[in-house]
Amino acid sequence: MDTIIELIKRNEQLFLENAEELNDEEVEQEDIDEYFAIQGATEEQLNAFEQQFQIKLPEDFKRVYRYKNGSGYISLLWPQEGFYRGYRLLSLQEMTKIKSYFQNENRRMSEFPDVIDEKQVQQLDKHIQPYLFCERWFPFAEYADSLYLMLDYNPSPKGTAAQIICYVHDPDFIYYIASDITEALKLTETVIKELV
Repeated sequence: MDTIIELIKRNEQLFLENAEELNDEEVEQEDIDEYFAIQGATEEQLNAFEQQFQIKLPEDFKRVYRYKNGSGYISLLWPQEGFYRGYRLLSLQEMTKIKSYFQNENRRMSEFPDVIDEKQVQQLDKHIQPYLFCERWFPFAEYADSLYLMLDYNPSPKGTAAQIICYVHDPDFIYYIASDITEALKLTETVIKELV
C-alpha cells in the first residue's frame, strides 16, 4: 500500500479514537459516515484543476486526493503545534470556489500597515514571500473559515514550489508549515499524539 495512504489511515484512526478530546465535543456519526463515503478525485478532475490554474500538483498531494477528494467535516490535518485545531481537507470543487474570492490577487504585507507592522514582516519565515494575499497560493484545507493551509507556488528563493503555508486571520499573518503534504501529515500524527 502507498505509504502516504497508510499515514492518512493512521491519522484517521488517531482522530476518531480521540475525536471528543480533540474537538471538545462529540463528533457526529453522520459526519464520520460521510467522511468514509467520500471518493477520491479522478485523474480527469486532477488534470482539469491543474490546467485551470496552470500549476503542477505535487505527486504526494495527488495521491492524497486520489484517496479522498476532501474530508467533509472531519479534521484530517493537525500540523501546527501552536494552533491546536484540525483542518478539514477541501474538495477540488471547494478549492476552485474559494480561489474565486480568496487569494485571488497579489497584495503585499506592506499594503496593510495597520494590520502588519515592519517588525512582524521581519519575523516572516524566510521560505515565504512577504504577501498577505497571492494569486499563486492555493487554499486546500481550512478551519472555521479563518485559518487556511495553502500550496505556495510563489515561494521565496529559500522556499520550494508547492510548500505548505498557513493564512491566519485576526491577527492576519502567514506561517510556514511544511515542505509538502507528506511532512504535514507526519506533523499531524505527532501533534495529535501530543494532544492526547
